Amino acid sequence: MICPHFEICGGCQIQDDYPIALQKKVTTFKKLFGFSPDAIFESKERGFRARAEFRIHRDGEKIFLSMNTFGKNERIPIDNCPNLLPILQEIIKKLPNLLQEDILNHKLYAINLLGNINNKAILTLIYHKTLDSLWEQEATKLAKMLKISIIGRSKNQEIVIGSNFINTEIPLDNTTLKYIYKEGNFSQPNPYINAKMINFVSQAIATHQKQDLLEMYCGSGNFTIALAKYFHKVFATEVVKSAIPILKENAKNNHIANIYSARLSGEETIEALNFKRDFFRLKEIDLKTFNFSHILVDPPRSGIANKEVLEFIAKFPYIIYISCNPQTLKEDSIFLGKTHKIIQSAIFDQFPHTHHLETIFIFQKIFTES
Repeated sequence: MICPHFEICGGCQIQDDYPIALQKKVTTFKKLFGFSPDAIFESKERGFRARAEFRIHRDGEKIFLSMNTFGKNERIPIDNCPNLLPILQEIIKKLPNLLQEDILNHKLYAINLLGNINNKAILTLIYHKTLDSLWEQEATKLAKMLKISIIGRSKNQEIVIGSNFINTEIPLDNTTLKYIYKEGNFSQPNPYINAKMINFVSQAIATHQKQDLLEMYCGSGNFTIALAKYFHKVFATEVVKSAIPILKENAKNNHIANIYSARLSGEETIEALNFKRDFFRLKEIDLKTFNFSHILVDPPRSGIANKEVLEFIAKFPYIIYISCNPQTLKEDSIFLGKTHKIIQSAIFDQFPHTHHLETIFIFQKIFTES
């Protein structure tokens, strides 16, 4: 990838030809775990990223989008990013000139972008001021000009012009899954890799003896929606309150009725399933009726790193572990290796041109038949 901002912008750390860069990641994986992954899923080299965040850089009366510099707490102007989806690249090329209008750029300090592969996008403008009707008029003109939705946000205020979510579809088996991605909530940044991750997990569990699924850290249902049809029932928990209504909407849009969701942290989920504590949030869910064969965990970069949580996870016949940090996955795998073996593994190049690597391990309890 040739980018004029490389080694200045902090977004990318690798400028090697893509096949070479990917092979280096595979080599790092082999050294860390001592075996080769069963599958390697590469990304598009350019035009793959569906989310971006920029700060505003000012030079006199002119404004520019900016990113953090590499290794420093400084900002540099950015006029393009080849990693972004084409629709988002188009927006950031046009936006600085379109934001010269004082009503739109006064006290503007950041923008967020969210897009999909069908050229739909949401632009969020974030301010240190109260937004009024004049701002809304100018923002409406900008939304029509760019043919996108715009959200204006300041302290205790949000104005939506168009929609605050975009729709995405992911093919799985002979069906198409429908998802809502709401602005401000987490969504997978690389839609091409996300589809490959969902399909990999679905195929990996195809031959397992399946009962019910527990999913911790479920978000708005990225994997929940895809895996629900393979299980009798799914209990999905997430600590972020705003994610649960989106999960329920995604289930409704896909005509799925076997997902039971609740706003619970990982620790609260364990307390509930060990019947150590009653939760009012669970008054309509009878946890005693679940017979779990699988658990899916998708922890943050810090991994699980909690003995109590790991001991709880180790009770399940099958563990689907989705990791965004191979080092913490290695540490958790050592603990889980006391009771389970890795039966399938795959790496996914979620962020080309960086050292980041997404990994999925499928663990099976030792002496448990598949």
